[in-house]
Amino acid sequence: MNTDDMDRLTILERAQLLHDATLRRHGELLDRLDDARVQHAEAMQGLRGIQERQHAMMETLTGIAAQHQERMDRLQQTLDAIKDMLDRGDGH
Repeated sequence: MNTDDMDRLTILERAQLLHDATLRRHGELLDRLDDARVQHAEAMQGLRGIQERQHAMMETLTGIAAQHQERMDRLQQTLDAIKDMLDRGDGH
């Protein structure tokens, strides 16, 4: 075998090694992509759960605020009635 044949073989071997390394790297990247997709899906599910809890809490807080306002309105009516009675006097 002459030197040109040896060089060609070396070039072919290097090309095959580079090709194999490229395929391995590509496989690793695809694996990482799959892992990232799974993690993303899990994170999105967690965020959906947080969003649902937040929505429920907002509904609860809205109800509490409405009840609070009703109580404050009744207290204001009572206070107004007391002030009115004091202003008029009670006849004693």
